[in-house]
Amino acid sequence: MEVRISRDILLNGVHKVQGIVEPKGAMPILSHLHLSADKDSICIRATDLEIGTLGYYLANVSSPGAVTLNARKIFDIIRELPDEEIYLKKEENNWITLKCGKSKFRLPGLPPEDFPPLPEYSDKPLLEFDCKILKEMIRKTFFSVSPDETRQALNGLLLEVEGDNASLVGTDGHRLAVISRPVKSNASKGEVLSFLLPKKALSELLKLMEDESATVGFSSQDNHLAFICGKQVIVSRKIDGKFPNYRQVIPSDNQLKAKSERDSLTHALKRVALLADEKSKMVRFEIQKGNLSLISDNTDLGAANEEMPIEYDGEEVSIGLNAKYVLDILNVIEGDSVTLNLKDQNHSCLFTVGDDDQYKSIVMPMRL
Repeated sequence: MEVRISRDILLNGVHKVQGIVEPKGAMPILSHLHLSADKDSICIRATDLEIGTLGYYLANVSSPGAVTLNARKIFDIIRELPDEEIYLKKEENNWITLKCGKSKFRLPGLPPEDFPPLPEYSDKPLLEFDCKILKEMIRKTFFSVSPDETRQALNGLLLEVEGDNASLVGTDGHRLAVISRPVKSNASKGEVLSFLLPKKALSELLKLMEDESATVGFSSQDNHLAFICGKQVIVSRKIDGKFPNYRQVIPSDNQLKAKSERDSLTHALKRVALLADEKSKMVRFEIQKGNLSLISDNTDLGAANEEMPIEYDGEEVSIGLNAKYVLDILNVIEGDSVTLNLKDQNHSCLFTVGDDDQYKSIVMPMRL
C-alpha cells in the first residue's frame, strides 16, 4: 500500500473514530484502526464489536492495500504534523512508514486480515432525517439517558416513528425528555416503528453530522442499526429490552403554570445549588403569585435562598427538585422563557417551552 493524502483530511478521519476504539480491550487489534486504500480514496474503519464505523476520504493511491495502526498513536502524530501532504507506505511485516514535510516515522501494525469485519447493514434508508433536526432531537433528550449499565433498556434513546413523525425519548427513571419532529419515512403506510438506539452510537453520530444541511439515513437489518451520513457509516448492535411506557408518565392535569425567564432561572439555580446536598442536589421551589423562591439547606455547607419574579397567578405551591436535572433542561432549550407545569409537591414537574409543544421534559419530585 502506498498513499498520499492531505494532513487535514486524514486528521479528520482518524479523529472521528477515536471514541469507538477500545484502548485497553482484551483484543489488541481493537485499539487499532483499519486503513484500506483503493482507487482514489482510503477507508478508515474502527470497531469495539458493539459499534463500528467506516468513512471514505479522498486520497492519491499509488498502490492499493490495507494496514492497521494504533488509533491513539497515529492521531497524536498527525495532530502535531505540519499542514503538508502525508505519505504512507506499507513495508514488510506490517510496518508502516509515514512521512510529512521533514518528519518521518516507522510504525508497527497488526495483520489487517485479523481486523473484525463490520456487521452487514442495509444501505437502503428506512428513515431520512435532516441533520439539523436529528442533532436537535438528540441534544434535547440525550441528557436523560440512564448511566446505569445494568438497566439496558434505559441505556439509550427510544426512537418511535408513525407516518412522517419521529419521536425520541430518554429516561433514567427520575426524569424524562421527549421530542417529536418530522422525518421522511420509507416504511409501509400505517406501520409504527420502534427502535432502541444505544447512547454510544448516538454520541458518535453527533460527530459525523458536521454539515447541518445534509441528510442522515437510518436503516435496520437483523440485530443491527445503521446511520449513513454521506460517505460515513455507523453500525451498532440493537439494544435488547423493553422501554417503559413513557406516555403514562407525561402529566396531563398539571394546571398550575409558572413562567420564568430561562436565563435568570439558570443563573439563580446554579447559585442556590452550590449549597444543595451533594448527593440529592435538591433545591426547594416555592412558587407564589409573581414570585419564585429557590432554597437549599445543608447542615454541613450552610443555606442559600434566592427570589426572582415569575409570571404566576395560581395558588401557592412548593416542590423539591434535583437542581442538576432542571439545569440539564434549561441548558438545552432555546427561547427566552420556560414554563413549569405543576400539580402539587407529590407529582412530577413538566417543563415546556411556549412556542414548541413537541418538546416536553419531566422531573420527578423529591420529598421535602
